Amino acid sequence: MKRSFLFIVVFILCLAFGSAQNNSACLSKHQLFKMQSTSLDDIRMFLRNESWSFNGAKSNQSFNYFDYPINYNIVSWEKYYSDGDIILYNSPGKPNIVIYQSNSICFNNIFKSFISKGKTSIDEDKLVTTFKEGNITVEFREYKNDYSSRQFSILLYNSVVLNKEIQTLKEQDEALKKAQAEVKKKYDNALAEADMAFSSNKFEIAKIKYLTALEIENNIFVKSKIDLCDKAICEKLISKGDSLYNANQYDNALSIFIESKECSNYQLMVQQKIKKTERKILDGKINTIQVKGEAYLEDQKYDMALEQYNSILLLDKSNFMASEKIKQIQEIKKILAIRSTTVFSYRKTNNADFSQFKNTLLNDVSLQINKNKDGFLNLNYLISFDTEGTNLSLVKNISTSLRDYSNYLTSISQNGILKPATEGGYFLASKENLKLDIKWSTAKVSYKVNSKGIYQSEYIDQSTNGTTIPIKSFINRDHFMYGKYIFKIKDKEVNGKSFSDINLVNFRTVGPNAALLSMLMPGMGALKVTYGQKGWGRFTCFLISSGLAIGSKLYSDAQYKSYLNATNQTDIDKLYKNANISHKVALISGAVSASIYLHDIIWVLSKGAKNKKSSKILRNKLKQGPVNVQNQKIKL
Repeated sequence: MKRSFLFIVVFILCLAFGSAQNNSACLSKHQLFKMQSTSLDDIRMFLRNESWSFNGAKSNQSFNYFDYPINYNIVSWEKYYSDGDIILYNSPGKPNIVIYQSNSICFNNIFKSFISKGKTSIDEDKLVTTFKEGNITVEFREYKNDYSSRQFSILLYNSVVLNKEIQTLKEQDEALKKAQAEVKKKYDNALAEADMAFSSNKFEIAKIKYLTALEIENNIFVKSKIDLCDKAICEKLISKGDSLYNANQYDNALSIFIESKECSNYQLMVQQKIKKTERKILDGKINTIQVKGEAYLEDQKYDMALEQYNSILLLDKSNFMASEKIKQIQEIKKILAIRSTTVFSYRKTNNADFSQFKNTLLNDVSLQINKNKDGFLNLNYLISFDTEGTNLSLVKNISTSLRDYSNYLTSISQNGILKPATEGGYFLASKENLKLDIKWSTAKVSYKVNSKGIYQSEYIDQSTNGTTIPIKSFINRDHFMYGKYIFKIKDKEVNGKSFSDINLVNFRTVGPNAALLSMLMPGMGALKVTYGQKGWGRFTCFLISSGLAIGSKLYSDAQYKSYLNATNQTDIDKLYKNANISHKVALISGAVSASIYLHDIIWVLSKGAKNKKSSKILRNKLKQGPVNVQNQKIKL
C-alpha cells in the first residue's frame, strides 16, 4: 500500500515538473509581438540566448498560410524537446511575419493570454481563431488530423501591410495576365493571317507574318512554318525560273536562279540549273557567231570566217566544232596554195566514192566468176580528175577471158559513182590506180566416209588444196553420215590472196539394194551397207557352216555306200552309224547356213532403208540445189 502511494506521488511530481518545463520552453505573447516588429539580428540573438537552433532558410511556404505567394525571405529555427519551430518571413522595409509552430500546451497558453474576443472559422482541414490588436493580426490555427510540425500554428502579421502587399501582387498578376492575353491575341492574329496568306500561296506575306509571330513567341512550331514558307518561296522562285527557261528566256531565267541560290535545301539543284542556263546562254552566243562564220565560209571569205571561229574558242576553248572549222579553213587555205601543183590521192579525198566503185566492180567480178567455170581478169584502171572536176578515168590495160569487159568498165566509170575531189568548194586534181589480177578455176572432189573415218577418195577434175578442213568440218556437222560426198570447189586468187567457194553437189549412201550382194554371199551385203563395220563374222560363219554341211553330206554318202557293200556285221554297224551321224551334222549345218543367209538378206534390207532415211534431209536439200559449205567473198 505504501509502495502504490509513493508511485502516485512520484508520477504527479513528474507531471508537474514536465508541465513546468514545457511552460518555460514556450514563447510568450509579448515575445511573439516583439519578433513581429524587431530586426532580424535582434531576433537571432534572442533565439540563440533561448537555446533555439538555427534551421537555415526554407522554401517559400506562404501559400500554405495565406493562400497566395508573397515575396519574403524565409529563415527558421527549431527547439528540441519542445516541438517548437519559428518561421520568420522577412523583407527589407516591411514588418515581419512570424509563424510559431508549437505544441498544444504552448499553443493554449498563448491563446489564453488574449483578453479580446476572437473570431473563429472552421474549414475542412483546420480551425482558425483570429484576434486583432491594432494593425496586428494574430491567427491561431489548429489543423485536424495533421501530425506534422504545423498542427498547432500561431501567425502574427501586420494585416494592413500584408493585405496591401497581396493586393499589389494580385494587381500585378492581373496586369501581367492582361498583357499576356494581349500578346497571345497578337500572336494568334499574326499566326492566323500568316496561315491564310500561306493557303493563298502568298508565301512572302506569310513569312513576314510568321516572323512577327516569332518575335512575340519564339517556338519550334513557328520556325517550322517559316521553313515551309522558305521552301515554298524557293520552289515558286525555281518554278518561275524553269518557266522562263522553257520559254527560252535564258537571261531572265538565270537572274531568277541566281536569286534562288540562297535556298539552302536546293543549293545543289540550283547550281546545276545555273550551270545549265549559262550553257544555254553561251550556246546562243556561239550559235550567233557560228551562223556568221558559216556564211563567210560559204562565200569563201576564209579570213573573216576564221575570225568568227576563233572568237567562239575565246568563249568556249573546248568547242570541237570551232576547232574543226579552223582546221578545215587552214587546210583549204593550204590546199589553195598547193592545188595548182599537187595531185591528191583519190582514195583519201573520196574514200566513200572509191570504196563504192571498188565494191561495185568486185561484185560484178564475183557474178562473172559464178557464171564461168574458169577464167582470169587482169587490169589496171586509172581513176583521174583534174582541177576543173573533169572525169578522166580510163582502163590503162586489160587482159581477161571475159567478153566485152572493157565496155562494162567504161560504163561504170561514167555512171556517177566516181565524183570529183573537192575541198572548200574547189576541185582538186586527184588520181588513183586500181589494179586487179584475178584467176579462178573449178574442180570436183570426192570424199568417202566409212567406219574407218573420212578420207579423200579421188579428184574427178583436178587437184584442189586448202579445202580439206572445211569439208571435214561440214561432214562432221552432218553427224558423220556414211556415204560418198562429191564437192564442187571454186578456187579464186585476187592480187595474190586465195579464196574458195565449196558446195556439196552430190551424196550417195548404200541402200537396200546391197541385199543383192548378200544373196550372192552372206556378209558381203552387211559389209557394204555398214561401210565395213559389220559382215565379216556372218561371212565366216556362213562359209564354215555351209562347208561343214557339204563335207558332212559327202562323208555321209560315202559311208552309206560302204555300208551297202559291207559283209561283216561289225563293219555294217560302224558304217551305218557314221553315215547317220554325218547326215545329221549335214542337216544341222545346212540349217545354220540357211538361217545366216536369210537373216543377212533381211538385216541388210533394213539397214539400207535406215541409211536412206537418215540421209533424207541432206538428199532433199541437194534436190533443191548445191549445199553451201563455204563462201569466201573476194576482197582487195
